[in-house]
Amino acid sequence: MFKKLCVLPLVMFSSISFAAILPIQQGGFKGPSSAPQLTVLQVQDAQDETLVSITGHIVSTQGDENYLFKDETGEIQVEIDNHLFQGQTVTPETIITIVGEVDKEWKQISIDADSLLINQ
Repeated sequence: MFKKLCVLPLVMFSSISFAAILPIQQGGFKGPSSAPQLTVLQVQDAQDETLVSITGHIVSTQGDENYLFKDETGEIQVEIDNHLFQGQTVTPETIITIVGEVDKEWKQISIDADSLLINQ
């Protein structure tokens, strides 16, 4: 009986540590969205809190989940929560689509990302 009680925690902890190294599979809908596809230039004229979709590249990090995003019409600041990357690596050459809300504060315009999709 004592051996079984000693082995039980060992089995429990080994299964937990094994589960921690398995990749988490996350899926969901991939298709048309209610967010209109805009360019960075068009986002400049959008109303505050408008849901938009933009496609382009992350050029650089600005620190603390803030990034500089660029498409063929210009650049804009985007806030992307770390969990939205879902463990995927994004480089300045990676084409991505961000769906998020326009955030206008004073004279600064940015996008608060709700989702990030790597285009292939």
